Amino acid sequence: MSHSPDLTPFYRAVDAVSFGLAISDARKEASLTQQELADRIRTTRRTIHRLEHGEAVSMIVAIDAIRALGRDVALIPRFSKLQVRP
Repeated sequence: MSHSPDLTPFYRAVDAVSFGLAISDARKEASLTQQELADRIRTTRRTIHRLEHGEAVSMIVAIDAIRALGRDVALIPRFSKLQVRP
């Protein structure tokens, strides 16, 4: 993924593992530990670990984590060509 250091990266997750990596990267960009993110969304560090490793967690936990990291989710048709502009 190539991006300017001034811009928040755009992640395209195509499976649970790439989604988890995007969450992990966003958490690290926010300078949060797994425990700090867990505390913010009232879950356990183990749940955050599972989320970041593409393991099963509830949709509510995933959405709460995304929101706590200041991100949003966009559903994009699989074969679309997407251009992200600042």
